[in-house]
Amino acid sequence: MTQSLSPFQPDMKATVTLRARDGREVRVRHMRREDAELLTRMFYRLSPETRYRRFFVPLNDVDEERVRREAARLATIDPERETALIAVVDEDGREEAVAVARFARLVEHDATCEASIVIRDDYQGVGIGRQLFDLLVQTALVRGFRHMILLTHADNTGMIALVQGLGMPYEGRFSSGLYEIDLQLTNFCKPVFPFTAPEESQNG
Repeated sequence: MTQSLSPFQPDMKATVTLRARDGREVRVRHMRREDAELLTRMFYRLSPETRYRRFFVPLNDVDEERVRREAARLATIDPERETALIAVVDEDGREEAVAVARFARLVEHDATCEASIVIRDDYQGVGIGRQLFDLLVQTALVRGFRHMILLTHADNTGMIALVQGLGMPYEGRFSSGLYEIDLQLTNFCKPVFPFTAPEESQNG
């Protein structure tokens, strides 16, 4: 993919257009503080399973004020350590979020970031997630990261397939129902697993 978004002093008005396999288009840009409202509305359009996959706990009866506070936190980006890309479309006369991909530098591992992605259910399985995640990886490469860590459920075949589809080297480790993936952004790196215990490991 030749499209990119600047990771340094990002232009908050700059967008990249991605096209889904079914012809739908989404615009991708860097997260803004005012996107908290978009994140709130997107949360309520995620299925219980998608919420659980992303946040690791059931969030079916969460307090509305808690959702708003968390959305405000996630929309407030520290550019020194974080990048967040938001995919948006126009629906019923206003902008709506359909996916978010983000990473943050790990304090204990300077060349390593932890990444995540969440896609609204009606935009899953059409290729938007892979394109969005590819943009995120490009940004991490430009910023000099050597490892991108993803922690997911061991049965989350969608996330595992997304990583495999990137065609980049990675190593994985199972632990207590979770699967930790080290996506290696540079060749010949010793894998980094900051979140799972080695005695419960199994490479994949």
